[in-house]
Amino acid sequence: MLDDAPHSLGTGDSLLAIDGLRVEFRTEAGWTPVVTDAHLDLAPGGTRALVGESGSGKTVTALAVLGLLPKHNSRVAAGSIEFGGDELLGKSERQMQRIRGREIAMIFQEPMTSLNPVFTVGEQIAETVRIHRGTTRKRAWARAVEVLDLVGIPAAARRAKDYPHSFSGGMRQRAMIAMSIACEPKLLIADEPTTALDVTVQAGILALLRRLRSELGTAVLLVTHDLGVVADFCDEVTVMYAGEPVETGPVGPLFADPLHPYTSGLLASLPQRIAPGDDLVAIPGMVPRPEQMPVGCRFAPRCTHARAGVCDGDHPPLVPMGGDRSTRCVRVVGGDVTDLLPPLSARAVPARRAEPLEAADPTDTGTPNTTTPDSTETRA
Repeated sequence: MLDDAPHSLGTGDSLLAIDGLRVEFRTEAGWTPVVTDAHLDLAPGGTRALVGESGSGKTVTALAVLGLLPKHNSRVAAGSIEFGGDELLGKSERQMQRIRGREIAMIFQEPMTSLNPVFTVGEQIAETVRIHRGTTRKRAWARAVEVLDLVGIPAAARRAKDYPHSFSGGMRQRAMIAMSIACEPKLLIADEPTTALDVTVQAGILALLRRLRSELGTAVLLVTHDLGVVADFCDEVTVMYAGEPVETGPVGPLFADPLHPYTSGLLASLPQRIAPGDDLVAIPGMVPRPEQMPVGCRFAPRCTHARAGVCDGDHPPLVPMGGDRSTRCVRVVGGDVTDLLPPLSARAVPARRAEPLEAADPTDTGTPNTTTPDSTETRA
């Protein structure tokens, strides 16, 4: 464990446990934190979502687990990432290579940029099997065909000989999933696996992931902005904003009664919650740049419930609230939850925008978020 890691919020029986993670990027101003005080627990065979707007630190957190952050301009400054009780931070590149693909696999957001165009799909999957299982080429090829068939590629034996460009978008995504599960990893990190797919293909991908979880016992960490997918697929959710988790908990209670105004704003923006003919609800402003974080609560400049002298004071910690839930809202922690937001379950449709509890200027004070950790989409 690195220095300065705070106390753990974990359960003690986690497959993946992130505690006090702090990731910094090198900028013109020096080392700038882009993820701070990140906590996450994922049980064996469980499913947890990382949600939030672009720039919230979701992808950076996921890449830190696999040690795939760029070495030249990023570093993990504090915290711990344990996998099966084994600390991942501090491991050498050779040690991480033995873990990637065999113990932890990742589905990247755009499969066409992850699949090599000069090798057949089957060759790329078979190579993963040969590296991590040390098997023969014949057996590795058979395994490639087997997993392509498992993920629903028709005529898998024949299509394994095709190159990525001959696959549709949905089929390439399935091929990436096949490559990820070829060695039956314990943890699958899926970074926006259904982005840019039509609803039919999206439903097929989610059904496949659900089946893999059931048959192989694979735990899934889903990085997404799609709350509908989270509600349909995940057991637990971590809501991130401006590089830190602001609320965590089981999906059902969190969706029904959010504790943090940011979570409530995200849920209120779902089209399914808007009455016919009404306008979509949007959170005003943008996620602040890492080098321009506001004092106190980072969401306060966009929050219509912020109070001067309360929300712009000390930076609020992530505090357990019971029932496996936690939040970073100082007013909720202080017992003001009944005045904050009514439960979403009590409303047929979300309110347009609750009136401020005190006179407050909801005008966005942020600047255009042109360079953020998530929007950069750093890849290995």
